Amino acid sequence: MSMFSKIGKILQFLSEYMQDLWLCLRYNGYSPLVDRQKRLFYKIIIETHTIEKGLSLPFRRPLFGRDKIRFVMSSLDGYDPSFSPLPAEMALGALESYLRFHRDGSIDDPILDEIAVFLSRWHDKYRLTTRGGVKSVQLHGDTGDARPVLLQSRVSLRMFDGKALPLDVVQEVVRIAQSAPSQCNRQSSQVHLYQDRSRIDELLALQGGSRGFSKHVGNLFVVTSEIAAWGGPGQRNQPYVDSALFAMCLLLAFHSRGVAACPLNLAITNKIERKIKTAADIPAGERLAMMIAFGSTLSEPLRAAMSPRRHVDEILHMHFGISAQ
Repeated sequence: MSMFSKIGKILQFLSEYMQDLWLCLRYNGYSPLVDRQKRLFYKIIIETHTIEKGLSLPFRRPLFGRDKIRFVMSSLDGYDPSFSPLPAEMALGALESYLRFHRDGSIDDPILDEIAVFLSRWHDKYRLTTRGGVKSVQLHGDTGDARPVLLQSRVSLRMFDGKALPLDVVQEVVRIAQSAPSQCNRQSSQVHLYQDRSRIDELLALQGGSRGFSKHVGNLFVVTSEIAAWGGPGQRNQPYVDSALFAMCLLLAFHSRGVAACPLNLAITNKIERKIKTAADIPAGERLAMMIAFGSTLSEPLRAAMSPRRHVDEILHMHFGISAQ
């Protein structure tokens, strides 16, 4: 490759990243240029899920998340369910579960009265079906196939017993996940395993999204992709695509073997990513995709966030060709 070709390639990289920056600034969830109802749609779901996660923990702290509760109620008052009923259905269900948890424990507090009044007002006004909060779950174990019931029953579980899994189980799960599709069969995805208490604590502290159950995580994956597998500005996002597909196969493999697992996002700055790589002894040439906490669970009954899904009609866009006359 000539010097001019290399310079041209670098300039194309810069151009593509500047366009990515513009798309992010123009369409991200904080942009005032994005429709307000769409922004509220995602914000209510995100904040409601933090309430669901708190309710799904093995040891639930009474009156947790007051600020989140009030934020969700305030946001709902500005939301129009005709845009999509899902955020309201999810939030109302989570608030009902939150209220029921405290009432069952004979706990009294003004925030609970606020929730009760809010729920009554919303039910009287909209009469929506509620489908948020928590649900009881049961791990299927090895079913021998991948029927829809197995796929649809996968949940993110956070009720771990803190014990290290045998390495042969971990290796089997990774072998199964190697069936994941990979562009041109590159197989750039890497899996880093940690079972040491101090190392796990250090990594989860940097990840920052596992409060409430991090001390019970006895097994941790960091899923990455080797940047060297990709070349050219058109492939700048492919490390995340391949490693995300691989991570999903890991989660399904865990579920098929009756092992609880919970993906942990790595929405982090480059500075934090470098700290994680240093702490985790991960090569600089790998891009971090996500962490996965996994292991055996506490005694049942197990709880998981309800996490209801959007109606298929909201995400399936059918584009039919025009028939020849």
